[in-house]
Amino acid sequence: MSNNYNSFKELWDNIEDDEQYLIEKNILDFTLQLHQLMEKRGVNKTELASLYGSSQAYITKIMKGNANFTLETMTKLVNVIDGKLTIHITGKEEKNQKWFRVIEGKKKKAHRWNKSVKEYSIRVTDELTGAIAV
Repeated sequence: MSNNYNSFKELWDNIEDDEQYLIEKNILDFTLQLHQLMEKRGVNKTELASLYGSSQAYITKIMKGNANFTLETMTKLVNVIDGKLTIHITGKEEKNQKWFRVIEGKKKKAHRWNKSVKEYSIRVTDELTGAIAV
């Protein structure tokens, strides 16, 4: 870590401002998401290496977070397994940033009349994800 802290609490309270922590966190986030996409696509490290045109050792190095990869490398790795790399930038004042993925599939509408409150509603269910919008 680049700063000198007097206590673990002080370090922990300032961890999200530490540049080295942020770099390592972004590497970890990328490798975890790449691994999740690989599992979803049924692709192992050997297959990813073949698709990407590299050695399995290089893919292992990437998955361990030991490679200093560029945006170009990240994009190509994701693309060869039919994914899409998205980068999101926010101000530091935004704490606990959360991403929500929306996967749209075939929608099914259910119309309903609620007698007790005399209200009509339409419930849309995404058949792929089961997500509900009212």
